[in-house]
Amino acid sequence: MVVAPGDAIDLEGLDALAANRGIGLAVDAPLAPLTTLRVGGAADRLLEAHSRDELLAALGLAREAQVPWFVLGNGSDLVVADAGIRGLVIRNRARSVMVDGQRLDADAGAPMALLVRRCTAAGLAGLEFGTSIPGTLGGAVWANAGAHGREMRDVVVAVDAWDPSSGSVVSIDADGCRFAYRESRFKETREVVIAATLALDRGNPDAIAAQVEANQAQRVATQPLADQNAGSVFRNPPGDHAGRLIDAAGLKGTRVGTASVSMLHANFIVTDHGGRAADVRALGDRVRAEVSAQFGIGLTYEIEFVGDWAGADAGEHGA
Repeated sequence: MVVAPGDAIDLEGLDALAANRGIGLAVDAPLAPLTTLRVGGAADRLLEAHSRDELLAALGLAREAQVPWFVLGNGSDLVVADAGIRGLVIRNRARSVMVDGQRLDADAGAPMALLVRRCTAAGLAGLEFGTSIPGTLGGAVWANAGAHGREMRDVVVAVDAWDPSSGSVVSIDADGCRFAYRESRFKETREVVIAATLALDRGNPDAIAAQVEANQAQRVATQPLADQNAGSVFRNPPGDHAGRLIDAAGLKGTRVGTASVSMLHANFIVTDHGGRAADVRALGDRVRAEVSAQFGIGLTYEIEFVGDWAGADAGEHGA
């Protein structure tokens, strides 16, 4: 559910309904510590869901109270507005994982790193690229995340999703997910990924572990993992790489306030401790404008801007 600027939110009604159901809500909960970029304001209300049932109960609570909701995973690939997020933020910590033959079924809150470890131990190949995805399974499916030439659509065969219009869970096959480069149906429908089934291949555990290690080593060598970042800022344009264009434009090290373009990888924006989301956004827009001016190529954001950006021009990336 999306709230429009100026819309009233019935937080008292949400609080009363939650209390009636024995659900505890944190009030004015800081979100910056829950994201990899470490910027942004507070959530009006926050709760953690540690199982599929708790996640569905939280979504049902928001739906019945008619308040806007946002599901948060590991907090990567997003920038929370300095004014925070209105309504209810649900932090999905549901992490159940089950391996059955060459299939893996997991809750959306399971970190990709955990799934890679489980696959490696079980001798299942195909998810080695997931070691370079810092988020959860749900976020990876939602964005059709990828790395090392592979994407989630290469392994996803089915998704369980919560439909906000009916409040029920539906099963969607891979074709129904409408995967494309960093896209899926879930960006359009507001359905919430609850769990997913992945189809993998039998492999040698030692060979799988070696590939995972090689992928991780490449990530460490090329990405600013020691700095606060949200992952790749822009999508790669057809036939090129955003990082190459930004570097060629001479923008490495460019700074706006508390945010700067990484010197290690130009498609990463890193933040100072106590940084501001507005600085990240302003720097991203400056990078886009400069690349467009120099090369005539319009970069598209891969990171998502979420929360209350009413004080800024939402543009095409408003949330």
